[in-house]
Amino acid sequence: MMDNKTNRNDAHRVKGLNNRIFWQKIGASFPGIWKRRLVTLTAASCCLLICSACGLSSPDAAASPPRIALITPAGTGELAEAIRLGAEAAAKESGAELITVEAYPSDGHVYTPATLDADGSQMKVKQANPNSQTLSRSVREQAQVEAAALALKQGVSALLVDPLSEKALSDIIQEAQKTNSDGTIVPVIVLNDEFPMKGITSIISMDNVEAGRQAGQAMSELLEGRGRVALLGPDPVNSGLIQREQGVMEVLVQYPNIQVEPKSICNTRDGCWQTAKQLLDQQEVDGFITLQEPASLGAADELNRRNSADKVRIVGFGSEQQQLEQLQEGVFDQLIVQNGYSAGYLGLNQAVARLNNQQVQARVLLETKLVSTDNMFWMDNQKLLFPFVQ
Repeated sequence: MMDNKTNRNDAHRVKGLNNRIFWQKIGASFPGIWKRRLVTLTAASCCLLICSACGLSSPDAAASPPRIALITPAGTGELAEAIRLGAEAAAKESGAELITVEAYPSDGHVYTPATLDADGSQMKVKQANPNSQTLSRSVREQAQVEAAALALKQGVSALLVDPLSEKALSDIIQEAQKTNSDGTIVPVIVLNDEFPMKGITSIISMDNVEAGRQAGQAMSELLEGRGRVALLGPDPVNSGLIQREQGVMEVLVQYPNIQVEPKSICNTRDGCWQTAKQLLDQQEVDGFITLQEPASLGAADELNRRNSADKVRIVGFGSEQQQLEQLQEGVFDQLIVQNGYSAGYLGLNQAVARLNNQQVQARVLLETKLVSTDNMFWMDNQKLLFPFVQ
């Protein structure tokens, strides 16, 4: 009897001990479970608070930077490079993404599809099919319009355009207005030219009338108020060049002893060289005012051929490397130079402002300077002429 009772007591003690061990284990586990849950909930709450504070409720809510394309004509040299550098500087400051698109046809009119550079920041566009060219466009105009169309397909939000012509610009504006699918209009910022047409958001250009006045005044001083002056320039359809001619004439009509020949039309360097040659062969010309770079270089070619640079004066427009070299050599007397860097910089800022629904200026006038051998090495003019040199 004693043994059985003892055994029952021992069994109860073991059972009680096991129950206590069980509840001790449960009690020890619960704090750990609640602690882990509390840490998890706290971390989740912090993440939600941080996301709410930053406005990042979802990955799609993060705004991507505006993508802006710079459409430049082929072969425009140092001015186009200065414009690009200015636009790049403004893009870095504003957080925008800039892609540059240079449209150029090949010599044989055989074109390939557009390709992106390795870094994706620059596209070179060639016309894919010359047979599809619009009859009213030149080959270069067609290439520029297709460059703009490609940039729009790449999803750009705005276009900076240095147009080849009024026709090319008109067609680019049409592309910009029909390509977008969300009902918004892609802003078109025009650089270096003024064209009276609808659809332009802003124009960044020199004051062409004032620049013409500078050229006319410079020539009148070089000739000491007496002589024969010939104007060289392209067809009178570019409103900016018409304004330059207007400014020249406003000044020269004040000098009764300066005779101005009717403007000679030439569109290429070789064509302007032939025109300058004919003028010098037929009659004595004391000075040329050349309204753009090809005319300047063509007239300089003829003066170099005749070795008469010291006898015939040239006042031209532009800052191409060959022009600056011949300015230093004394072939050119004066050059009217615009700030291409500022054109690109201000143009991109205007595009960003429009995309941010801020007010933009319909017309921004750039300063022009009269550069000669006497002042071309001044610090301010060095920055103007060589903005890509650090």
